[in-house]
Amino acid sequence: MLVLFGAGFGAVAAPGFAAAGRGAWVPGWGDPGSCYYGANSKCWVYSHPADQGRTACRVADISYDPGHVGPGGYSRQAATEIANIADREGYQWAGGCFDNNDADPTWNVYPRETKSTLGEGPDCSGLVWRVWRESNYANPSNNSFYFWPRSLYDHGPYDTSAFKSPNPAAPHQRMADKAKAKMMDALVSASHIALFELRIDQGAELYWEALGEAYGTDEFVESYMANRAFSGTFRKAWR
Repeated sequence: MLVLFGAGFGAVAAPGFAAAGRGAWVPGWGDPGSCYYGANSKCWVYSHPADQGRTACRVADISYDPGHVGPGGYSRQAATEIANIADREGYQWAGGCFDNNDADPTWNVYPRETKSTLGEGPDCSGLVWRVWRESNYANPSNNSFYFWPRSLYDHGPYDTSAFKSPNPAAPHQRMADKAKAKMMDALVSASHIALFELRIDQGAELYWEALGEAYGTDEFVESYMANRAFSGTFRKAWR
């Protein structure tokens, strides 16, 4: 059953579901949820109707629970492990999974910054949602942490605007002063979001971010603290 959610991004490919029709090969990183893919089918799916025919996977609905812990059950340090797995992976607009091989098989594919490239990797808001382990439900009034596997396609329900100006029921909140950001808080503009790692000096910081088709997902040096377009956002309920 395919269920659309959030801002029109994503659907969940459930582990253990059999593929209706299988492509020519299995990716080197394994068989995510018994789904194979080839030239015209992928192990993740998109919410746009034109993209749904490109997958042979069955998908679970929005209520699929990959396992979770309640508020206070997960730490900032533990979240860095997920961010580091995403380092050197690809970028996919509206994407949400990565294969952990430190390569982007569809690097800078034209047309860039669209779902039509059907590549591997998250986009900026999908990366933050996954690293912060938020719910698939938008604004759930629930600050639990959900353990989404890296090979499971899911973008989450939020775009950058929903991180920049969050609903009070969302599991993240705007910071009063971005200069007080800690590791695993985020700096966000109207069009981009990045996870803060550390300050290098007065004018430069290190971030985990999915930067674009030409750059992929990695740790990048930026100056978002000094950029007025960026405000701070933090995940609620860390341990």
